[in-house]
Amino acid sequence: MRALFLFFLFVLGLLSSFFVTSEKAYAQQSNKVINDSLVQNLSCRTLSVDNIYRAIRADAFAESRNMPIRNWPFRSGLATIAGCWALSSTQRMVSYMARYNTPDNRRMDQRVPRILDMVRRGKLEAKIGGGNDHDYPNRNNQQQPFISRDLSYYTVFPVPEGSLYESSKDYQNGLWNGLMRGYEQEFNGQRVSRNFKDEIEANQASHFFRASNITLAMGSGARAGGTNVITAQQLMKNLDGKRLTLINLRAGRTAQHVVMVKSYRKLSDRTIEFRVYDSNNPSQDATVFFSTNAQQFYAPDIVGRFVLENETRALGVYIVDEGERTQLEAAMLAHYKVLCR
Repeated sequence: MRALFLFFLFVLGLLSSFFVTSEKAYAQQSNKVINDSLVQNLSCRTLSVDNIYRAIRADAFAESRNMPIRNWPFRSGLATIAGCWALSSTQRMVSYMARYNTPDNRRMDQRVPRILDMVRRGKLEAKIGGGNDHDYPNRNNQQQPFISRDLSYYTVFPVPEGSLYESSKDYQNGLWNGLMRGYEQEFNGQRVSRNFKDEIEANQASHFFRASNITLAMGSGARAGGTNVITAQQLMKNLDGKRLTLINLRAGRTAQHVVMVKSYRKLSDRTIEFRVYDSNNPSQDATVFFSTNAQQFYAPDIVGRFVLENETRALGVYIVDEGERTQLEAAMLAHYKVLCR
């Protein structure tokens, strides 16, 4: 009996030592501070989505990290459209998901497919029977041998260079060139090309051909001043929290363009300047102005690139796709939870 009692005390001591050690290890982990190309001094002790946003570096969204590709027109089914909406959506994804100056020793075929799924915002599966709402015809108006399911989660990915543009200088091993070259995937015996431009075109179609977009076409330009004030206030609130925001600029019913807003500053009591990524000129950030006197938005430089006349007109501005940030936030939180262990 005495021997059994002593054995019990020995086991109890081991368990106590284990739990004390575990608690110390957890405390040490919670004291970690994370620094990378997106965040600075991110505390693991208070890790949360809001605190990730608070820790985002001032230069995280620099124009040098804009994707090195210009918007282009293409056919989607019977319509000819361009890729501004998809490119702005993808630029936001890349801005939050890419970690620059981070080594990646994987082969290109291990790096590219997951990122291209995130560009498309969908996972491809072989078609069995009918399609679904995301089954768009290709540029030749031919039905595809696959269906696209909404992507269930996103992931952070490394970029060894300081930007995708820098990676493009390495033709063989640069991530940007790998995305542009892409790869082939087989569905029902048919080989399908997967590359950055094809995935952007699919992304654009899914954004463009939506019933909810009818409100964007119900008007020919500017919106009411009170509505614009609310929009400007929401933009400033988002940007104060480092929440990149997509806006649709409506110069006319058939002249609309989506850009990504990065930051703002008040030039005076009468003018607010919003700095934006514009896929029509990705090498240099552009500007959208809000006049507090006129209660209207203007973007002459941006409008001049897709409308040939009267580029100084007031614009209708709509905040779009706010819900897309949710999965990006979940991916950032999951990534930093792993690093905080």
